[in-house]
Amino acid sequence: MRGHQLPFVILFIGGLNMALPDIAWGTPVQVFHGVFLDNVVLVLYLLLVATIGRYGSLFRNRDALRFATLVALLASVGIVSAGVNGYTLNDVGEALRLFLFSAFVMVAVHWSRTFGPAFVLRSYLAGVAAGGVINIYLSVTQPELLIGILPVLRSQNGAGGALGIAISLSAWLMLIRRTRSDMTVAIASALIGTVAAAMSFSKTSMTIAACGLIAWFCILIRAMAARRGRLLGAVGLVGLIAVGTYAWRVAESSTIAGAVVRSVRTKFTNLDLRDKYSVGARYMYLWGVAEIVAKHPVAGVSYSGFYDAITTTSTYQTGEMADEDPEAGQRGQPNPHNSFLYYAAANGVLGLLIVCLLFLLFLGHLWQGVQESGVVGIIVWGCIAMAYVIYGATLPTLFDTPVLFVPAAVTIALVNRGRLRQGLDDSGPSFEPRVSIATIPT
Repeated sequence: MRGHQLPFVILFIGGLNMALPDIAWGTPVQVFHGVFLDNVVLVLYLLLVATIGRYGSLFRNRDALRFATLVALLASVGIVSAGVNGYTLNDVGEALRLFLFSAFVMVAVHWSRTFGPAFVLRSYLAGVAAGGVINIYLSVTQPELLIGILPVLRSQNGAGGALGIAISLSAWLMLIRRTRSDMTVAIASALIGTVAAAMSFSKTSMTIAACGLIAWFCILIRAMAARRGRLLGAVGLVGLIAVGTYAWRVAESSTIAGAVVRSVRTKFTNLDLRDKYSVGARYMYLWGVAEIVAKHPVAGVSYSGFYDAITTTSTYQTGEMADEDPEAGQRGQPNPHNSFLYYAAANGVLGLLIVCLLFLLFLGHLWQGVQESGVVGIIVWGCIAMAYVIYGATLPTLFDTPVLFVPAAVTIALVNRGRLRQGLDDSGPSFEPRVSIATIPT
């Protein structure tokens, strides 16, 4: 297939960076601060598109244009917030990255319509799986923390969350797969994501992974039922549950499995909202950010202003919140560990409304895209939705990384393919002619 090399590289590196451990040679490649290799390759791709004058074909899809416009609007609000609050160029750079992701959504939808949705999802998941292998290797060979003899995954929340999300996305890939490569990548992503989540020592990663495993149970049952009959599928489900229960009970006799069980029990036995270093910290951020938004409802405090703003709130001064690092504040890195609260604090009420609308649009498109898969598709949708809710509620990177924009582009393409079948789509053919921006020789 000609012309797919650059799209594959962009998608693969985007997924790879999400799962890397950020240590030693496993650090994501940045061309300069905040600009990663996949961003540069995307810009080169856009320049090639401009050179041959094929931008018009990107704007045929109304759903993609609406989604991308919202991302660009969020970027614009970020620039206004940075100007009003007078913060550094890092704030402007953070907003400009969103403009790039706005363009990314448009081209990723185009790739999905040209090469098929499975190609886009497979390329991204292949990158995540590769990054997961590197992360697991470095976590084992250069352990930062041990639970018994089990090394804890590096970047346990960030990379662990992305690898956990990959389990649900790989189950979805099984629903839309077209080639043997799709199945291979889906299975590899699920296995690597499960191992990474087991090593993560992170409630976020483990819970997200659990959503994915539920989706995979349904996928396996569907596969078994299709080949051997519904009865065998039901027996298989009972068997899987029985094996899982038995393995849990005897895990203490296995050193490695015992460490995993001990890790899970340690993280989930204490869910007290008064614990300022775990669930309680994230709960208290809700009230702290509410104070920030009440004081700065229009423009927020920009991306670098969170430390100064949160430490002056009455919620923080009660001493019940996690202690903020002033050095992290100077680097522009503090955040409320929540993607929705992050943009509420940075960009005010409008920022919060935009990210909520983006998230609802994503779930809505995904819901339409899984309808043809019946009950299993609906269950997979629920698992993906729950995984993304957990990710967004515990990590700040949902709206400024490919973790949302890749599946969003795939869902938009799937929805429009369904409309085309019904004769309702007026956004152009589902597969572009060979003379198109996707077939640029590389």
